[in-house]
This record gives sequence, structure tokens and C-alpha cells, in this order.
Amino acid sequence: MQLSDDDLLAPLASLADFLAARRDALLNNWRTVCEKDPALQHTPALSREEFNNKVPFMLNVLEQHLRRENEEADISQLAAEHGLHRWQKGYSLHELLREMKLLHQVLLAELRLFWELYPPQGISLSATAYEQMAWFSGLTMDASVAQYSDLQRIAANSRAETLQKTLDQINELTQERGDLLRQSAHDLRSSFGVIQGAAFLLKLEGDSTQMRDDMIEMLNRNLTVVRTMVTQLMDLARLEAGQEPTNIQSFNVSELLQSVVDSLQPLAQEQNLLLKADGPDEIMLESDAVHLQRILQNLVLNAVKHTKKGMVSVSWSRENDYRCIISVQDTGPGLQYREEGSLSQVLFPSPDTPSAFGSGLPPVSEQEEQALQASSHFPGKGEGIGLSIVKRLCELLKASLEIESKSETGTLFRIRIPIHWPA
Repeated sequence: MQLSDDDLLAPLASLADFLAARRDALLNNWRTVCEKDPALQHTPALSREEFNNKVPFMLNVLEQHLRRENEEADISQLAAEHGLHRWQKGYSLHELLREMKLLHQVLLAELRLFWELYPPQGISLSATAYEQMAWFSGLTMDASVAQYSDLQRIAANSRAETLQKTLDQINELTQERGDLLRQSAHDLRSSFGVIQGAAFLLKLEGDSTQMRDDMIEMLNRNLTVVRTMVTQLMDLARLEAGQEPTNIQSFNVSELLQSVVDSLQPLAQEQNLLLKADGPDEIMLESDAVHLQRILQNLVLNAVKHTKKGMVSVSWSRENDYRCIISVQDTGPGLQYREEGSLSQVLFPSPDTPSAFGSGLPPVSEQEEQALQASSHFPGKGEGIGLSIVKRLCELLKASLEIESKSETGTLFRIRIPIHWPA
């Protein structure tokens, strides 16, 4: 039976009402099929709001279109914004197409359910309803893909510029590494000069026993410094050459952190410092326990050594289902900054991360010009090597390192490390 446009209006409005009443179920069904699809890797990491994104607004327009009401938005614009969102979340074009295809399949399943509950009166009604679904499918798919293609074209046009910036950064890192090695060589020469002078004085006759003991103590102290610096240089060279193997296994990071704190309690008590550990009893982590222990031992030990009064606080928690946060904070003098140092820029938190000290972050241009003088927090000259090793080890474990520091208030090192080792 052929129906007129007026005859079609009421059934299509009923379909719009049905889709509106089934909105939450429709969106939940869409997420379920996306999570089951092996081609879609990003779905589990998205919150409900992130996953739905612009789709509820697109469904609003579809329902208004079915009712022949004034549409409150341009569905093509909404679909383009959805494509932009998926591109920002790291979706490939194939994943975007697959996700939209599954959305349209869920919509068709809802249409079939509607016909089962309310059988259509005439073939023209069924045809019109499917035409409306095809209209929605075509517009949303085309606009999403068009936006994604534009973004890919923009990315391609800027690739040469990006490569040039990368090359400039490599040159800066090379220069930085040269500065670090020159500083280390200078420090080694200084220590060897002290050792040579002390050895010469020991050969002189007539020195008192106390003077000879002082010279021997000076020799031992500087030999220890030289041995530490040479070991660190070898560690840094091994990390930069990519020759540091990782042994990934599951372990309780809470136990590891507690053991590091416990091992340094005698040193903290000797310096009249409070060394406090806070965190849940168990957080299972897939990572390299030995490398993580090296990072934490380095940070906590140096915090204890260079905090003259107050406390050192070590804390840890889950940030979400995917990352764990580890913090080492002290009440020491804070890091000092200068234009040249062991790192090319201060590891400030990202702009969307609140500062623990409640102070504003420097503008990006200033951050890029500042550098970290690690010797104020790591003992002895040249100990920027120690901080460089910590940074390299964090990169090896797919972790990020942030530093906040305020003069005469203290320093905070914050590590964000994945709970599950990336496949």
C-alpha cells in the first residue's frame, strides 16, 4: 500500500520516539560490539563520555529529521568534530570507519526491533525508514572520513617541518651530551688533581701522623667520587647505546617502595630527618623491578642526603587503571636553575597537571630556555649524570618524569609508570 507524506509522518515520528526511548541501550550496545571487535584497540581506554562524543547529538538530529522538525545542528559538522576527536585519540582511519559501521549496524538492529513491535503498514513506510537511516549513515560516514583525511593532509604537509625540528633537537641533544662529558671530564681532572696532590704530600717526610691520616682520608674520599662518576658514565653510555636489557615481570611495587624506604631509614635518622612512606599495600605492576629500584634508590637517597631539616616523603597510588604515580618530595633547598646544564629543559609538569606547590608554571618559551643544575640536588659536581641516568631509565620503562621545585621549599620528583607493559 502506497502511503502519502502525511500518512508517513506519524509512523516516522513514532520511530523517532522509539529511538529516543532506546537511546541509552543503543549507545551501550554500540560500545559492547566495539569492545568485542579486535580491530578496535582504543575503545577500552575511553570513558563513556569520550566514547560517545558527538554521537548523542547526531542521534538528536536524526530524530528531529524523522519528525520533520527544525534540526538544531548540522549533522555533517557534528560528524566532522567526531572524526577530529577520534584522530586526537589515536584512531586509525580503518578504526574510525569500523566504529561508524558498527554504529549503523546497531541502528539497523533498533529499526528491526521497532518493526517487530510495531509492524509497518505498507512497503513505502519501510522503504522511507531505511532511506532515512541511509541518509544518516552516508552523511556521518562521509563527514567523519573527510575530516580525518583533512587532518592527514595537514600532517603530511607539516612532516618536513617536523623532521627539521627533530633534527634540530638531535643536534641540541648532541651538544648537550658534549657539555655533560666536558663537565664530567673537568670534574674527573679535579678529583685526580686532589688525589695526585695528596699522594705527593704522603711522600714527604716529617709530616705528623694526623696530617698523614688526613691525606689518606682525602685520597679515599676522592677515589670514591672518581669511581662513582666513572660507573655512572658507563651506565649512561650503556643506556644511550640501547644496551640495557629489561626483565619484565609482575611484582608488587608497594613492597619495592617500602623496602627502599626501610633501607634508608638509618641514614635519615642519622640526619634527624623524617622519612615517610605512604601508599596502598598492593599495586601489581608489569615492569623491570631492578631498573625501577635503581630509579627510586637514586631519588630517595639524594633527597635524604641533601635535605638538611624537615622530611622526605615517598608516596604512591593508582592514577587510573593504566598508570601508577610515584612521588619523592623533600623539604630541601630546591633546585637551582641556569642557562646551561645537564638537561635541555626543566621537566615541569604538563600544562594540564596542577602544580604541587601551588605556583604558576613558567611560559613554554621560558621552560625551553631554562636548564637544570642537578649538582644542587645530586651530590658533587658532575652529578647531572645521575639525573640523566634516572631520566633514561624512566624512558626505558615507558615512564614519564616530572620535576617541581621551589627555592627554600623543596623539590618533588613525580614518576608516572604504566601498570601494564605495552604490547
